[in-house]
Amino acid sequence: MKWIDDHFRLHLSNLKYPYVGRHWNGWRSFWMETGPRIQKMFLASVMVIFEHVINGLILPGLYLLTHRDLYYNLALYGEVAYMIYTTSLIALSYAQGKDVTIEQMHRSVWPMLLIHHLASLGLCTACIVFGESAPKDLVCNVLLVLLGFTSTIHYAGQILDFSPLSQANVPYTRLYNHIFCLASQIFFRGVYWVKIVISLIGHCYETHGAVITMTIALVLLLFSLFNVDFIKFHVKSTQGCWMKIQQEKLAKEC
Repeated sequence: MKWIDDHFRLHLSNLKYPYVGRHWNGWRSFWMETGPRIQKMFLASVMVIFEHVINGLILPGLYLLTHRDLYYNLALYGEVAYMIYTTSLIALSYAQGKDVTIEQMHRSVWPMLLIHHLASLGLCTACIVFGESAPKDLVCNVLLVLLGFTSTIHYAGQILDFSPLSQANVPYTRLYNHIFCLASQIFFRGVYWVKIVISLIGHCYETHGAVITMTIALVLLLFSLFNVDFIKFHVKSTQGCWMKIQQEKLAKEC
């Protein structure tokens, strides 16, 4: 938790990525070996993945396959409901002074989560309000890329970090996961995201005029900044994993 505070609130540089200690008995007793805070974060990751798979993978995927509006509407309304719920829990956490959020992350991450959730809520609401003039295929691709895929594998990585498949137990398995996750973030939240932004802004300008386009562009800018930070996080975590392996090699040689 200290690393999260140092990284997200204090913005300290050259931080060593933290790792959970080795699970000596594998899966048989890993839950008992895991502290209560990490248990909460583990379960939080499972819950978030469950939501992402439904609203970000299954429903958008079904729409792209069938083009039935039912799946499109379920995905958007489901995401709006989830954003309202999780945003309310962040507000409640501030009010009560204790963490009742779904994500169970350090308090320093709450502002970023709040901005992200409000931006997501705004975009999904706009798509619902725009109705048939919204680019439904493009919207579903955004849900698939950001929610169903890259965010899901990010949280899956957190689950690995807290499990017997962590860096301390199987370093190369974790390294390959880091590399795959980083490459996915760079491509989908970097390269492909640029194409999405250009397409969305172009469509908005053609159908809704300059004012709405500027508003959407500001929200997309927030997402772009979030994506940059997301990619930077995975660069650091991948580098940290690689350096940890090299340090262990040197220690064995000595």
